[in-house]
Amino acid sequence: MRKSSFVLICGIVILTLLSAGCSKDTPKYAELFTQVEEHRAVFNQPLEDGLAVLGVTDAVGEYDPNLGTIMQDDVLTVNQMEFIQQITADVTNDTIIGYRIGTVFPRSESGYEDARELVRAFLEHYKPADDEEADKVEQSVQTIDRMALPLMPSIGFIRESWTYGEGENKLYITYRISNSFESDEELPLNLFFSSEE
Repeated sequence: MRKSSFVLICGIVILTLLSAGCSKDTPKYAELFTQVEEHRAVFNQPLEDGLAVLGVTDAVGEYDPNLGTIMQDDVLTVNQMEFIQQITADVTNDTIIGYRIGTVFPRSESGYEDARELVRAFLEHYKPADDEEADKVEQSVQTIDRMALPLMPSIGFIRESWTYGEGENKLYITYRISNSFESDEELPLNLFFSSEE
């Protein structure tokens, strides 16, 4: 009986270690990175073709030709957070030029920490073209706290941009976090990805 218990305990320990090792190989926000890459693959394609490739058949509201935006119906759930998705098109030639994901964090120390973690995950995955850009973004991430994002009616926001890649594959990335116009308890964070500056 003792031998079988020992073997069972060893088996559980080995499985736990293996699953922990596998989870370290997969980034926490891998699904978001995948969505960005799927949308990035259709940048500079005609709007209708790009939407077909993405499988976007239904959208929240129709395409707004003035703003060049389409809000996608699909809400992503990653790490128990919900993310809205929006496609941006160039209104002059109806080609897809951008993608936005957005979520809301609670106004709390853990919310600030989670927001910093998310931006840093994208900063790590999409490393800036140069060290100066990386330092500039990291400095802005460090300011995500209650001082920079005051309670209403004061308005506060943090916005910073960087580039990833080179030449035709260059990706322009911007993050923006602000205090909410709807609730003092919320901090909306948006990440914008574009083929154009």
